Amino acid sequence: MATDAPPSPIAGQARRLYTEALVKGLPTLVGQVVTGSRYLLDKPAEYATAQRRRDLVQGLHKHARGWLQGMADGLRHVLDQGVSASHPGDLPPAGSAPGADAATRRGSTLALVDDDTIEREILTSRLALAIMDRASWEFTDLRSRIAMLERRQEVDTHDMLRAHVLARVALDAWRNAALTPQDWREAQPALHEEFALLVEEAYHETNRWLIEQGVLPEVDLRPFIRRTRDGAGAAPGADAPAGAASAWHGDSAAQPSPTTSSGSAALRPGHDASTRP
Repeated sequence: MATDAPPSPIAGQARRLYTEALVKGLPTLVGQVVTGSRYLLDKPAEYATAQRRRDLVQGLHKHARGWLQGMADGLRHVLDQGVSASHPGDLPPAGSAPGADAATRRGSTLALVDDDTIEREILTSRLALAIMDRASWEFTDLRSRIAMLERRQEVDTHDMLRAHVLARVALDAWRNAALTPQDWREAQPALHEEFALLVEEAYHETNRWLIEQGVLPEVDLRPFIRRTRDGAGAAPGADAPAGAASAWHGDSAAQPSPTTSSGSAALRPGHDASTRP
């Protein structure tokens, strides 16, 4: 079991900088999801699929602002309170199935709650994996710097810097804003793409700041090219194109970056081979 590390002012400031970078980027992320959802209405689909897309557009039109505010509030709450974003007790015991008999799941009501919890875990896990598929290099460097500052071997399992914490905050805010899991699944490709872009940049900026403070400068700062949503490189601060919703159209730019067998991101533009550890 990991022991509590002495507080590090620099590590605390790094977490705050990371949080504010996320919060700053959330309006653009939400705007991309809203815009992209409208593109879906123009795509041919069976009646049931078209209806789900209309429901998504209508839901975002009503509740996008609440989702945005919920994410910002949730991230700041985790930063200030250190609240774990994962609740192992929510999951059913090993070997139990979502459709298990009520007698073995302590009643039909609890079984329904458990099914809902399992779905939440699946959706958050998929989002966290999509984020890390793109941002694993930046996170590895950031994790090394924070662990050194706090004199520990590894950052905590539920440290707010980990992708699954943001994923839980994002999904809980979505649900609290009266958007449904079905809406989330319909929007999932773009949600994965937009969150991965945002987190990669937030990790990078936090690493840059730590290097400026003299924290493990020998761990190279990865070359970083901010991507427009059509996959083309853009200078820092460049705006994404107005029609940037490639994830909704299944373009190759919206697909997660390939990974090696070790789980690290494979070489891709903006990550020169000479900078690899």
